[in-house]
Amino acid sequence: MDGFFLVDKPKGITSQAVVNRIKKKFNLKKCGHTGTLDPDTTGLLVVGCDNATKLIKYLNEHDKCYETTIVFGFETSTLDISGKIVRQKAMDISIVAVEEALKKLKDSRFQIPPMVSAIKVQGKKLYEYERNNIQIEVSPRPIKIYELTPISTLRMVDNFYEIDIKVACSKGFYVRSLARDLGHLLGGFATMKSLRRIKSGNFVVSDSIPLDSLKASDIILIEDIFKDFALYECNDFEANLVYNGVVLDERQISTDRPFYVKNKGRVIAIYEPFEIRRYKPVVIFKEEAIK
Repeated sequence: MDGFFLVDKPKGITSQAVVNRIKKKFNLKKCGHTGTLDPDTTGLLVVGCDNATKLIKYLNEHDKCYETTIVFGFETSTLDISGKIVRQKAMDISIVAVEEALKKLKDSRFQIPPMVSAIKVQGKKLYEYERNNIQIEVSPRPIKIYELTPISTLRMVDNFYEIDIKVACSKGFYVRSLARDLGHLLGGFATMKSLRRIKSGNFVVSDSIPLDSLKASDIILIEDIFKDFALYECNDFEANLVYNGVVLDERQISTDRPFYVKNKGRVIAIYEPFEIRRYKPVVIFKEEAIK
């Protein structure tokens, strides 16, 4: 079970709860995910199993793509529909005005994260300040927006305008902050009504499996995920050293990327650079587990 599941996360459950259910279902020693999704958010969650958890760090920097519904006319304490309404203003807006505002926001290079996020400031997470009603200045954080386009008409629902938007962005981007900024730019307020992650790196939600339908055969093997890793084929003597965690250097390979170490065609370890032309093991596979 060294590999990754692409899970279509359901609404109403935390990302950690998804991980816990998978760990229990498949009797895994270790399990982790890349890129937390809030309980009300659905869509693609990449879950690493057993030794693959040590490789999650290579996936955490991936760009993401979302589909979101933003509702205009009010702003909540959490900037999403689950929060308490704290600001409200009647808004008479047009699709043209929304499109123009989105064009301006697409050029943004910084974003102020929401107070309900887990970002740490002065050693505490922002949501801890929020819970204790402590005011603190939050610095803008660098972000990248690759796509920001409407994918629906502007419609009226329950006396509020709303619209569906596709967002392609870098790691660390908050769609709920986008909703806040869009509302302000249009002279009022807005809140994120729903959110679905449809892409993370090269993974797409159409390839994901509903949590309750996961089977062991749905796991994607490490070598099928990290196809761009370099390769070093070692001899039997070196293989014994690798099994004991020896540091490799330029006498074996010269690369700036992680790489597979193979012996007789089998992957026995994955190494990564840590000093100039020196490499340490990230994962060492037990001999009996190699097939």
